[in-house]
Formats: sequence, structure tokens, C-alpha cells
Amino acid sequence: MKHSYFKYFLKFRYQLYQSFSDVFPFAMIYAWLAICYNLLISENSFLAETSQWDFYLQGWWLFISQSLSNVLRFLTYFMSAFFVASFIKRDLEHSKADSYLPSLLGFLAVWLTVSKSAQGADGTPLSQPSWLLLIFISLAIILVVRLWRWQSQALAYSGLGIILISIYLISNFLKHFPSFKPEYLLQMSFSDWMRNGPSHLWQVLLWSLLAIFLLIFGFVIPNVLLHPYTELTVVGDNLSAALNQSIDKIPHLFTLYTVKDSFAMFGGVGLILALAIAVFIESRRRSYSPYRRLALWTMIPIIFDQNLPFLLGLPVILQPILLLPMVVTTLIAEGLGALCLQLGWLAPSVYTVPNGTPSLLFGFLASNGDWRYLLVTLVILVLSVLIYLPFVKIALSKEVAHEKTH
Repeated sequence: MKHSYFKYFLKFRYQLYQSFSDVFPFAMIYAWLAICYNLLISENSFLAETSQWDFYLQGWWLFISQSLSNVLRFLTYFMSAFFVASFIKRDLEHSKADSYLPSLLGFLAVWLTVSKSAQGADGTPLSQPSWLLLIFISLAIILVVRLWRWQSQALAYSGLGIILISIYLISNFLKHFPSFKPEYLLQMSFSDWMRNGPSHLWQVLLWSLLAIFLLIFGFVIPNVLLHPYTELTVVGDNLSAALNQSIDKIPHLFTLYTVKDSFAMFGGVGLILALAIAVFIESRRRSYSPYRRLALWTMIPIIFDQNLPFLLGLPVILQPILLLPMVVTTLIAEGLGALCLQLGWLAPSVYTVPNGTPSLLFGFLASNGDWRYLLVTLVILVLSVLIYLPFVKIALSKEVAHEKTH
């Protein structure tokens, strides 16, 4: 019995990771378009804020910016729906069941759900698909097909059709309540929970560990933990103190902005850049490894904090073996950064930086050009890569061995 459950788990894991691989090309397109948008196109982009060129405020350019934003939103919805369709197709084909119509219905159901309810009241797209929720949706559709196909295939498809129509009707009904958007409510709930923002080191560490947990297990990470967030009260207090010529006496030395964003977000939550470098180093030791190409293809997007292709290609999502090194590297990075701040070796990061700024340069720019951040960043990256290497070796060995069995 235990052997059969383990065998089913391995099959489920293989199909899941293959479905992630199916989404990988679209994630690469998304990443490069997002880099262009954040660096060049958006009216709040890095180039727009540093150059102050007038054409960024002209109507024709705003139209281009909004159009690209809509394309990014479209790709997010498409990746969510395509992942569900791919997972359903792979599972049903493995059990010799007809997969075309269920996968199509799954695609349409997810598309309707995320396009109607995943964006906030202000129209912003969700930060990243909730992969765990998408897996549950896929399994629910697969379960319906398997339970009903022995009685009547037409009954199974009728049930799925009823579900699809219900989702459509509910989505249209919710259009009358613009503020009732799950993604928007999630973001607001986290902001309310965080209140003014953490102002003690232990609080920063706890929030950082929560972000790692959400990433590994496929949950949506709130924007306040995913990107530098300037709307927290503690961040505003520090900026006001710095502008009043009292940078050495800021009221909150340890915040998400001064610690997590400055020392533990290189490539994203869990220092993904260090993980990618470790994958590249370890894969070079093997005669053939697709993971070397993966690291090379995704390295530039990761440097610009677009890590979705790497998260899906390795994959990082639902890979528990990477949880421990993510936790350890984050604690060491934030601990080392906090020590440097406490001893006065670094000027705290309090100034706002342009959108699209790579996290590698965040501390340097947000501290008004303290070059010592570049040295500390290098030290943190080297230590993090060394910590990741043994875990990456285990993860890659398991993946190669598992692929040979299929």
C-alpha cells in the first residue's frame, strides 16, 4: 500500500514539474517584457524617473505603456490557464482517458476566474499565479472526470460545463462589486496586518521567513514582501529624518526596507540569484545537464528580479529540499546586513529608488551611493552560493534520476 502511494506521488510530482516546464517559454516572454516595461517603457520606469524626459507624459507614450501593461496581464492569465490545461491533459492521458475537452474546460474556467477576480480594484495584475490554488483546481476537474466517466462521459462533460457556466455567471455578478477582488483583498489584508511595518530585527526576520514559505509552497506573495514598499509608515519616517539632514539618527534602523530589501532580495525572495549561480556551478560538473542552459537563459532576468522562468524551470516552487538553504541564506544575509548597520559601517537605505532597479544595486542607490554596499553584496552572494551548493547537488541528482525512470 505504501509503495503504491509513493509511486502515485512520484507520478504526480513528475506531471506537475512537466506542466511547469510547459509554461516556461511563456514565463520567459513575460520576464523580458516586464524588464522592458520596468526599465524603459512605463511612465514610472527606471529611465523615466532618472531622465525626466517629457515624452513619458505624452498621451501616445502612455498608450504604449498601458498596452504593454495589458499584455503582461494577459500573459499572467494565460500562464495560469495553460498550466491547468497542461496538468489535466498529462494526468488524464496517463490514465488512458480522453483529455481534450476536460483540459479545454479547465483552461476556460481558470481564465474566467483569474481575469475577473485576480486583479485589484485599481486594475493592477496579480504579482504571480497562486500555483497551489491552480493545482487544486486541476485535481478537482480530474476527480470529476474520473468519477463520472464510468457512468457516462456525457454526464462528466455536462457537469464540467455547468461548473464553467457557474463561474462565468458568478464572475459577471462580482463585476458589480469592484472592491471584491481576492488579490486586492489579500494585498490589503497583509498591509493591515503589518500596520506601520516591522521596526525590530526579529520582526523583519519573521516576515522574510514567511515570504520564503509562501514561495516554496506555491502561495501568492504579497507585494509588501515581494518588492521594496515605500508606503509603510516606518519607511516614511526614515525618509523624513534623512531629508531633515539626520541620516545618522533615523527612528527605525531595522525595517523591511533597510534590511530585507537591501541584503536578502538579490534575484528575489530567498536570494534566487545565488541559487541560480549554484545551479550553474553544479551543472557544469555534469557531462550533460539541461539545468546549465536553464541557469544561463534565466540569469539576466534574475539579475533584473524577474525570476518566474527560473522558479518554473528548476523548479523552485514545491521543492521542499530548497526550503532550508533559503532560510539559512536569508538569515545570514539579513543578520550580516543588520550587524553592519548597527556598527555604523553602512549608511541605512532610506531613499526611494526608481522602479525596475535591480536588487543588486538597491542598497547602493537607496543609501545615496554608499559604495560599501557593493562589497557587502558580494560577500553575501559568495556565502549564499556556498550554502546552496550541497542542496543543489542533491536536488539535481534526484531530478536526473527521476527523469531516467520516465
